[in-house]
Amino acid sequence: MINLEPLAAKAARSMVIDSQAKDSFNLINKALMVLAEQGLFAFGLFLNSRKNDEERLAAQIDRAVKDLLVAARLADPPGAGVQIADYYRALTETRPTEQPAQALQRLILTKQVVETALTYGRYQAKSLI
Repeated sequence: MINLEPLAAKAARSMVIDSQAKDSFNLINKALMVLAEQGLFAFGLFLNSRKNDEERLAAQIDRAVKDLLVAARLADPPGAGVQIADYYRALTETRPTEQPAQALQRLILTKQVVETALTYGRYQAKSLI
């Protein structure tokens, strides 16, 4: 059994860039809304679509979330050259060793863990503003 809360807290801390706390807060808030309303794949597309000023912050969030999912054993480390959106799409698919109900349970848990980390990240960023 893995205690997911400290892993989410660690991910939250690593997704915030201190010198850009306000921008981090805004992007994390937007990403959280996309995740909650549209799901993991849309979350990946959202991060992948950030350009210019938000690109660095989106990459920071993506790295933190991927590290969290690997540490929580909910996902494998991304392979070299895997696009952000493709990684999150793969999370939504049923694995060869899973039944559909097991895949749905894993997907729901994955989404909840990411939501928790983003919520903590939002609070972390807000505390630095």
